[in-house]
Amino acid sequence: MAKAGHGYPQVVAHAADLVNPRVITAPPRGSVDRVLASARSARAAIVTDGAKMAARVAELERAREWKLERRPWTDVAWANVPSLSASADEISARRLLRSGAPIVLVRDGRRVVGTIQRTAEAGPSLAGKLERLQGAAAEARLWLLRAAGKLGEAHGHAVYAAGGVVRDLVQGRDADQMADLDLVVEEDGLAFARRLGDEIGGHLVLHAAFGTASIEGGATPDGTRLPRVDIATARRERYGRPGALPEVGPAGIDEDLGRRDFSVNAMALALAPSAWGRLHDPHGGADDVLAGRLRVLHPLALVEDPTRIWRGARYAARLGFHPDVGFRRALALARELAPYSALSGQRLLAELELVMDEREPWRALALLLEWGAFRLWDPAYRVTAASRRRLGDLRALLSWARESGITVDAVEVALLTLLFDQSSPVAERCLRRLAVASGLAARVDPAGARGLARRLAALRPRRSSRVAELLRPVRETTVLGAWLASGRAGRREIEWYLREGRTMRALSSGEDVVAAGVPRGPLVGQALGLLRDLRLDGRVRTLDDERAAVGDWMKALSMKGDLR
Repeated sequence: MAKAGHGYPQVVAHAADLVNPRVITAPPRGSVDRVLASARSARAAIVTDGAKMAARVAELERAREWKLERRPWTDVAWANVPSLSASADEISARRLLRSGAPIVLVRDGRRVVGTIQRTAEAGPSLAGKLERLQGAAAEARLWLLRAAGKLGEAHGHAVYAAGGVVRDLVQGRDADQMADLDLVVEEDGLAFARRLGDEIGGHLVLHAAFGTASIEGGATPDGTRLPRVDIATARRERYGRPGALPEVGPAGIDEDLGRRDFSVNAMALALAPSAWGRLHDPHGGADDVLAGRLRVLHPLALVEDPTRIWRGARYAARLGFHPDVGFRRALALARELAPYSALSGQRLLAELELVMDEREPWRALALLLEWGAFRLWDPAYRVTAASRRRLGDLRALLSWARESGITVDAVEVALLTLLFDQSSPVAERCLRRLAVASGLAARVDPAGARGLARRLAALRPRRSSRVAELLRPVRETTVLGAWLASGRAGRREIEWYLREGRTMRALSSGEDVVAAGVPRGPLVGQALGLLRDLRLDGRVRTLDDERAAVGDWMKALSMKGDLR
């Protein structure tokens, strides 16, 4: 029993007590191959330049495997790594790690004696935040999460919520703003998905090759509709080549989180009743969410899978996250190593489709231009001031189309916008790189759109019927491209055409013009086309006007002898 007034010694951990001493110092210009050989002989886990650079040996080995052995080892190192004195307290070290530092160097004077790295620890409980969610949407999600956790525990499966819902909880977002649910299951996710499908109903789709499943249309016992649920087996990934699809295998939750793209996505929420609401956050994602920080899990993350650049732009644009120094270094290396022969064009096009599904896609596109991401389409892709201005035009066009009730293929229009200011060879190579198929390549024609805009501007006389005649035979995407390339007057005419002009028809039917004296045959179609053009120009307004116009036309044809 503690004695009142008695002093007890306090144990204070210092940085030296937490250090991993398996570290070597290497010259900054040393190659991956040479530094890796030294690290292996010394059985080191970390390489440092003795100042502010540090790399894990595992990253050096991966770089060597990917034929990057001649590059400086600092290309795959963390930069601006903070330092602490060996006598500093543990709290100072943890504070640096929580601020986003992946590694902390520990010094004895000027000499690096070891490093401290973030370790997987039991995180805080978010059960309170879960229980405070209110409304029907929250109750349905809570019921589903609890049901999944109980079902998993009853059958020996550890089940976790991951992805957007965890990030939303950390941010304190309302339930009706939360993303659909992503569940991760240790061991057999497909067997769990079948059981959950039996429990909640709905339509179950299994993807056995990937160990994933989805359930749509499920409901609670009282009939409340549930959100879509995506279920994945916890896995590890190994990338044989940069940009290639990974080889996968079963793993535990911490390894599954470690194979992800950004720290803000590398969190999971335990759903088992015995661990309900416990956060698994081995990479400090919660701190990064609250700081609005977009941080890659390792320096080769964007080389490993360059499509993560597009995902990063979506998260940054939608959630207001800011890339940290590590992200920007990883981005520079990924951009420098482009193109990636193992990265399919279909995957790149799919990422553009996801960007265009965002509420404000131009924000993500602006970041991708700033980051030089389109060099992955073609290394010769160049960003100009006009490229950036055109994003404002794209925003205006999509906003106008939405307000006017006009359906637009946003991906096609975005491709036109992004390729307008590239040379024809670069634009053609980009389209080939994206493996644009099924006629899309023909519809995305920047040169054709520019040419149409020039013909529209030169049109004389500029009657509405002439505008419609020019635009009518052209694909809609090319017309929209001409809007992007036109001045104010041309845009007004294209908007009129898409909103009204292309659907305008004669008031008269084919039988009406036959009754007015037009013989059956090709002249009926010509008469209806004439009446449509007269309506477009405002020269006829009623059926009587059209009958009179047909009569005048027939007289003119008769006088010229064209009725034979």
